[in-house]
Amino acid sequence: MASVIDNNSVLKELFETKMACGLTGGAVSMHSNIPLEYAEALYRTVLANRPALVLEVGMAFGISSLAILTALHEDGGGGRLISIDPYQTTQWKGCGILAVKRSGLHERHELIEEFDYIALPKLLGSGLRVDLAYIDGRHTFDYTLLDCWYLDKMLDRGGVIGFNDCGWPAVHRVISFLLSHRKYEEMDVGLPLEFADYTRFRGLLRRVTRRDPRLYFRVAQDRYFRKAQHWEPNYDFFSKF
Repeated sequence: MASVIDNNSVLKELFETKMACGLTGGAVSMHSNIPLEYAEALYRTVLANRPALVLEVGMAFGISSLAILTALHEDGGGGRLISIDPYQTTQWKGCGILAVKRSGLHERHELIEEFDYIALPKLLGSGLRVDLAYIDGRHTFDYTLLDCWYLDKMLDRGGVIGFNDCGWPAVHRVISFLLSHRKYEEMDVGLPLEFADYTRFRGLLRRVTRRDPRLYFRVAQDRYFRKAQHWEPNYDFFSKF
């Protein structure tokens, strides 16, 4: 399979120069974006699942957006992407939407420049169904859980949800919630295992006990999960996560 940057010259330029273009002109140094290997995994996941609608929380410089849109374009169907980013034209200076336009993929794309806690309830209330979601917004526990909770309600069985910055404690805890309070199965998207929260003591303890490092560290690479069934626990259910 060809690399995503072989199929999107704007994305290739962004990674090579590490500079983006803003709507008001001038170059902007890229200081917050997913790495190329994560963009490749997202691209492959979209290609493999052929979603009709993808929703991402967080757009920034548009790296994930371009990976998704490139895959949707190559699929040849009518797939489209919705990006939720309240700061796209302020903090990010419109770099993401300009990159999408420069790539010629803007007809498949919709930007909702509102906070997730405003946009997601509206979309759910409209009856929107999502086939694949990618969460890379504000990484506190409350915001990430809110994104996960609403997107779960918009995903049908077989839908996919992906998380960025999984080594962050809050994101890690939300994934634990998803696996303990819903029915999801983790997918192998070809990314090698990475671990966060490394210390010499933990590393020594793991080597002595020869136990799985996932028992000692947070798995840090992007992680994807497929919805096995639409299920919610009873009203009084609780499980540690």
